[in-house]
Amino acid sequence: MGAKRITRLSGTAVAVLFGGGSAIWGLGMPNAGAPVAEVLQFYDERYARIIVGASLSLLAIAAFVLFAAALRRVLTERSGDDVLPTAAFGGAVLMAAAGLGAETINLTAALRAREDELGRDLGQALFEISQILGSTASGVGLGVFGLATGAAALRGNLALPRWVSVLLIVVGILVLSPLGHVNEVAGAGLVVMSAVIAIGIGDE
Repeated sequence: MGAKRITRLSGTAVAVLFGGGSAIWGLGMPNAGAPVAEVLQFYDERYARIIVGASLSLLAIAAFVLFAAALRRVLTERSGDDVLPTAAFGGAVLMAAAGLGAETINLTAALRAREDELGRDLGQALFEISQILGSTASGVGLGVFGLATGAAALRGNLALPRWVSVLLIVVGILVLSPLGHVNEVAGAGLVVMSAVIAIGIGDE
C-alpha cells in the first residue's frame, strides 16, 4: 500500500475517531478553572461516556502517528528535502504525546468516579492537568505540524492542493495563538487538519 493511500485512510480514521470520541463526552464540559463541584458532577454524570470517548481518542492518536509518518514520506518525495516534513512529523509526535497524556489522565478520573473514589482535590487536579495537556501542550505540537506541513506542501510542487496548504497554515497559527488554550480549538484543529489532508491528498 502506497504512502498516499495510507495517508488518506489513516487521516480519515483520525478525523472520524477523534471527532466521534470527543462528541460522545466533550460537549458541554466545564471550562478550565471551573468550580470543584462542577468538575465532580461532570465526572459523576459522564464517566461511562468519558471512558468510551477517551478510548476512541486514544485509537485516533495511534492512527495520527501512522498518518504523520506516511504524510512525511509523501512530502519528502515531492520536495526532495526532508527538513520541513521532518519538522511536521516532530510536531505530530509532540501533539500525540500531549494528547496521550490528556486522554489517559481524563480516563483515570472517569474510572475513579465510576468507583466513587474521586475526591475533590484529585478530581480538580486531574481535570486541570488534562485540560492544559489537551489544549496548550497539544496545540504547540499541532501548530508546528500544520505550519510545517503547509509550507512543505507549497514548496514541494504542491503535494497537496494550495487551498489545503493555506488552510493548514491558518489553523496552525490559530492553535499556536492564545485561542489554542481552549480545549475545543485544539481538538477541532486536529479533526480539520486530518480531514482536509485526507481529502486533498486524493485530489492531486
